[in-house]
Amino acid sequence: MYDPNDEKNFQGNHSDMNNSSLDSRGGKDSETSWEGGCYHSGSQHNDTWQPDSYSSSAPGYQNPAGQNENSRGQWYQNTWQAPNTQPPVKNVREKKNRLGKKGTGKRILACVLICFLVSVATLGGFIALVDNNVIKFGNSGSSGSVFTVNKLISDTASGATNTSSTGTTQLLTKQQAAAKVTPAVVCIENYQNTTSNFSGYSKNQQGGSTAGNTASSSDGDVEGTPSSEGSGIIATSDGYIITNAHVVDGATGLKVILSDGSTYQAKLVGSDSVTDLALLKIDATGLTAAEFGSSSDLQVGDDVLAIGDPGGTALNSTVTFGNVSALERQITTSSGYTMKFIQTDAAINPGNSGGALVNLYGQVIGINSNKYTEVGNTTAEGLGFAIPIDTAQPVINDLKQYGYVKDRAMLGVTGTMVDSMTARFYNLQVGYMIESVSNDSLKQAGLQKGDIITKIDDTNVTSSGTITNVVVSKKPGDTVTLEVYHSSSHQTSTITATLIQVQDAG
Repeated sequence: MYDPNDEKNFQGNHSDMNNSSLDSRGGKDSETSWEGGCYHSGSQHNDTWQPDSYSSSAPGYQNPAGQNENSRGQWYQNTWQAPNTQPPVKNVREKKNRLGKKGTGKRILACVLICFLVSVATLGGFIALVDNNVIKFGNSGSSGSVFTVNKLISDTASGATNTSSTGTTQLLTKQQAAAKVTPAVVCIENYQNTTSNFSGYSKNQQGGSTAGNTASSSDGDVEGTPSSEGSGIIATSDGYIITNAHVVDGATGLKVILSDGSTYQAKLVGSDSVTDLALLKIDATGLTAAEFGSSSDLQVGDDVLAIGDPGGTALNSTVTFGNVSALERQITTSSGYTMKFIQTDAAINPGNSGGALVNLYGQVIGINSNKYTEVGNTTAEGLGFAIPIDTAQPVINDLKQYGYVKDRAMLGVTGTMVDSMTARFYNLQVGYMIESVSNDSLKQAGLQKGDIITKIDDTNVTSSGTITNVVVSKKPGDTVTLEVYHSSSHQTSTITATLIQVQDAG
């Protein structure tokens, strides 16, 4: 039998007593241990085991208080048999579970907070990349803005740095502004076949865009002598070029010549005869693109530069200087459309059309388009006009994305004007003679080739611009009233037409 006072047994068997594997039930709560020369038995609490007290002054094993006789441990042949009844552990486990659930909740909350902070940081970084133009939306082929207009937020004294909508920009000298923009201005050569149109009709769509009618011009023959020359502005480094619609009108082939002499065939993306704007594309990368400034920041008296190719390549990259003479000057274009222009006394000559009007920040704020050579019967000088860049931007964006100006109404006819002299000679009436009809409502009303529109909404048609100005002020689906002279029957009738959406002619 075991004698706790036997020193030999004490020294020889305590290692076995400390082995919890001797527990007949294998439970950690019933572990045994030697401590301070005494054997202890008891329950384990929480994560740190605390032995029941044992009095070294009492011989043998002290039964823990509160346990009955049946729960006392016994020795069998030098082997300790743990008590038959283990201490209750239910409350301990419930406490552990409660602590575990509370810890899990904290961990979940921490994960949520970390994910939120990471998301905020990621979003902030993404916004910063967008703001700094590292990430851009849209692509160069189908959608998005062709160029960005930088608007001055505040004006300061001359020579100071101004704040703009995209950062800061420095006021430049005339020489610096010219050097900055000149590489972004190109010469455009318009090549046409020599076949004459003996019908005498000019097939323009009234009230709408001439969309894509020379979209395949880059595949045409561009050899020989160009029919006309004009200027253009590089809008993007990958080859989008802005110019006037009349510069590319009727082209079967287009060629672009950069300021360094490099030559490219060009494709017409879209052209709008109403605003006299067109967009070309050349197959090139790494080009010097212009910077654009808001025309709304201009004031009468501001210094400006006109850059272009008057006379074509012989006088390419010509720079003239002047001032802003007037703003929102309303004039009628060669297509008959009335719009508002920037007036300048900077010299603009044939070949300057489509070139750049530039402020002293080196920003393009207008597209040179027209000039007056006469006022009444008097020869005029220094009366040049440029399309404001704020007016041009949405048109150019639509031309890039759709090939025409979206939501622009059109009458849906092509033809030519019959002036008073022609009307008297052929016994006709003054008006717009129809060559073709694409509007179903007009077809159903009986409008056909050779008919002449003499009035639109009670306004006498004295030029093709008369129809244009009425139509562009309306939306697709609106109606107009036409007075039509039928040349075949010499009868006049009134027709109500529903305006249609401008569509890509391609």
